[in-house]
Amino acid sequence: MKKNRSSSDHTNLLGGIGGLSVLCASLLSPILYAAPNGETAGDVQEVVVTGSRIKRDGFDASTPVSVISAEDIKLSGKINVEEQLAKSPQFVASTNGGASANTVPGGTADVNLRGFGATRNLVLVNGRRFAIHGPEQVTDLNTIPSALIERTEIVTGGSSAVYGSDAITGVVNFIMRDDFEGVELNAQYGADSPTGTGNYSFDITAGTNFDEGRGNAVISINKLTRGGITRGERGDFAFDSLSDGCVVKGSGTDHSAGDVFNASLASCVSAGGELGFVRGGSGDIPASRISGIPLPGSAQSNAALNAAYTGAGIGNFGAFGVTFDNTGKTARAALDPQDRFNLGPDNYLIIPQERVMANLFSHYDFSEKATGYLELHYSENTVDAQLAPSNVGTTTLLNVNNPYLSAGMQEVLNQLDLRETGSTKVTSGSTSRTTVAGDGLAMVTLGKRYSEVGKRRSETERDVFRGALGIKGELGSYSNNFLSNLNYDVYYTYAKTDTTEDLFNALSRSQLQAALLSNGSNKPVCNVFGLNVDEACAKAIRISAKNTTEASMKVFAASISGDLFQLPAGAVGFAVGTEWRSTSAQYSPDTYLSSGDVVGFNAGLPTGGSLSVKEIFSEMRVPLVKDVTAIKNLTANAAFRYSDYSLSGIGGAATYLGGLEWQVNDDLAFRGQFQRAIRAPNMAELFGGLRRSVETATDPCSSKQPASQQTADVRAVCEATGVPTSQVFTAGVQPNTIIPADFGGNPNVGEETSDTKTLGVVITPSALPNLRLSLDYFDITLDGAIATLGGGLNNTLNLCYNVIKDANSEFCKAVHRDGNTGAITDSNAVQIRQANTGALETSGVDLAMRYSFELSNSKIDVGTDWTYTDDFSLTPVQAFPNVINHCVGSYGATCGEPIPEYRGTTRITWALDNYSFSLRHRYMSAVTIDTHVLPTRLGKTAPALSTLVYPKLPSQQYLDISFTANVMENIQLYGGINNVLDNDPPVVGSAQIRANTYPATYDVLGQEYFIGINAKF
Repeated sequence: MKKNRSSSDHTNLLGGIGGLSVLCASLLSPILYAAPNGETAGDVQEVVVTGSRIKRDGFDASTPVSVISAEDIKLSGKINVEEQLAKSPQFVASTNGGASANTVPGGTADVNLRGFGATRNLVLVNGRRFAIHGPEQVTDLNTIPSALIERTEIVTGGSSAVYGSDAITGVVNFIMRDDFEGVELNAQYGADSPTGTGNYSFDITAGTNFDEGRGNAVISINKLTRGGITRGERGDFAFDSLSDGCVVKGSGTDHSAGDVFNASLASCVSAGGELGFVRGGSGDIPASRISGIPLPGSAQSNAALNAAYTGAGIGNFGAFGVTFDNTGKTARAALDPQDRFNLGPDNYLIIPQERVMANLFSHYDFSEKATGYLELHYSENTVDAQLAPSNVGTTTLLNVNNPYLSAGMQEVLNQLDLRETGSTKVTSGSTSRTTVAGDGLAMVTLGKRYSEVGKRRSETERDVFRGALGIKGELGSYSNNFLSNLNYDVYYTYAKTDTTEDLFNALSRSQLQAALLSNGSNKPVCNVFGLNVDEACAKAIRISAKNTTEASMKVFAASISGDLFQLPAGAVGFAVGTEWRSTSAQYSPDTYLSSGDVVGFNAGLPTGGSLSVKEIFSEMRVPLVKDVTAIKNLTANAAFRYSDYSLSGIGGAATYLGGLEWQVNDDLAFRGQFQRAIRAPNMAELFGGLRRSVETATDPCSSKQPASQQTADVRAVCEATGVPTSQVFTAGVQPNTIIPADFGGNPNVGEETSDTKTLGVVITPSALPNLRLSLDYFDITLDGAIATLGGGLNNTLNLCYNVIKDANSEFCKAVHRDGNTGAITDSNAVQIRQANTGALETSGVDLAMRYSFELSNSKIDVGTDWTYTDDFSLTPVQAFPNVINHCVGSYGATCGEPIPEYRGTTRITWALDNYSFSLRHRYMSAVTIDTHVLPTRLGKTAPALSTLVYPKLPSQQYLDISFTANVMENIQLYGGINNVLDNDPPVVGSAQIRANTYPATYDVLGQEYFIGINAKF
């Protein structure tokens, strides 16, 4: 196992490169529509560039367009296209949309442009919508044929006026090779240094012209295998489940746990310890843990119960409760965190994937003015997830004479039964029971990890079919000066996705409760005390489940473009058209899930619905001035789209844009644009049934609330919302790091509205003809953000207790608690619904630079892309505009994935006749935990950094190397190593997303090797 160390150990090695990159970043950011190899700036060809339907050069556009070439994808060594996109500085990591997303449901890949979420950027293939995978109406990038990608164009900012709903933060458009002759084979193998787990990808592409060159057909078949890696296999930082704690001085590091020092976080340093990571995990443990009962000597207890505690040998237990030895006969006080269950080793760090995909692209010239085209896609994608064994931690009934317990513990249960008051209903999934004092049933919170049942597994198979049929061509000209150079495009697309999700080794709540109680003279089926669950018990409570999802999308669109009329400065370009879209989705959960009678996987209700929209759109490009002093070209552009939705919450909606392009001379140009965009609610937000989610969050009424915020007013709200006075700010209120919540849709939710402003400069100096540089400012605001109440579980809790502090607020009313412990449990989950509740805003500067120069017998290409994020703000509730989470430069439970202030990539390639060598540098600036950053930026009291455990994640710098070698005329070898310096990711304790870090943001596999071969015939 590799020695623990921080990635900052390599700072000196990277100093020169990092300094150069930061210098570039202070000057420049992305667009550059780089000319293809061998094409100079003067060889400009007019094409349809993403962001418009009017033909123009990529630099001659008011909307910034960034391009990732097929060569960039190859040299990255990534077999999944979303991994390459995620490294681009315009994107924020997608937590649940990639290889590290060990979630159920899951198995999809997406991108998160500007950090607004996968539902707010639009994915296109050849300028057309592709396929959706479920009620969220997001495109699964696992369906994109990477072998056929010619280039990927990324547009920043709202593009709804051009493409319709969803293009809030921009568009990712995959341009495919659709005119190919011959046969091309590509095979690639990759592995990581810590585990040696292999990844394989094989592509065969064949194309031919037919009918004397009038037609062309291309077919491509792909087989992909990605090996799964568990956290236990990865080892090192990923093995333990780390939490923030107090440790013995010198016993831990910023990458590993220390020895527990018995003091709270608040008193740790003064007591002689130091802040650090401790081995934590779940409070539901294999030997079982009983909590939710009166503490010895407390006001809630009585003399008889205190005596029973002493007789059972547990007269000194605290809020963490009582546990057992392996036999189950001896009880003792549970220790926190020493007794917690390590969730880490069983969980996947990288989920396994198997994919088979076939694509066909064809076009045929029926005449000089009519070209038909056809696109067909089929893919079968199988992705597994694996989680630690199922656990249950909820109110449970036990027989007071349970034969598996010692006489002392039987007496404890008897006294708990006798002290009950009134009648209490205990719900267990689809069943419920009522208990009263003296009925022989004791009510406790029983937390157990059922390891004997087996690891939780899901197998998700997603089958996608998509077809597009269209005809396009030239209409000619009405006259030379009016309606000239006309083109048309008419197409229809149909896409359908069928998903089957098989779940294994879950538990039935009702069957578990039944198995814990005697049945007549028969003793309980399950002995859950100690390590005594046998196969008979496991069989009685184990369940499997099957969920299915069907999603489809139909699109019909027709457009005409060309030159409307002539002005002195040139032709007025235009495009007009109409579009109709219909989407539908149906999620059908297994009856165990829909009834809520499941533990181990999130419960959920059926979700289904459909929506449609009819649209008309137009676009114009008007040359205003040409070839006068200081103005070589001044052009205005505008677009408008009206959408008529079949949704009562929206009805009709208009989107529009306006921009200006000012080319001063051949060396300098300015551009700016304003765009109004919308996003209609998707089917999950509209029609989603209740689903249970268990998420990492902090209960402000527990001991996890920072000491400085454990105030009297917060205590009052805790008590008003159901926390017993004696339990406020104790560990018993939140025994686990995760909290259950129920989420659901709202059919009356309306559309989101965004405004995007961009302003930029493009420099193409005549003195350096191969240099292209752009600098673009962006500002994107989103109002009426559709989100869960309060913006999510953790925000809802924070707003209730730390911000608004009113038990009658809608946020506090969503919180339900166990009456005995005050904990939020499976039976008392937080209730959250969808609403147009929040706002988002981001602004910053994008820089891009491309430069190439010739040497005596070789060529050097330099490219750099950087993003400086000036602001990234989340307003959970627009009704409270002063409550804004300014998240740039931060990470944590509220802000989520790290949002660095600076992020960039730089690639230098040295190309010889038959060889090329490439060095890529990736950089992310440091981030600080949001529990300190957010209140500080709001001018409120925040925990001092010195009272937090490793609150800053240092800047990260990675080096990647790659090569190509043309070993024969038609055969090329390529390969490389990513993360050459073998940097570990920064480690996070209690604020982590998963695996003790942010695996979607940082490299978690150390060095990654790849080697491939490409052959053309």
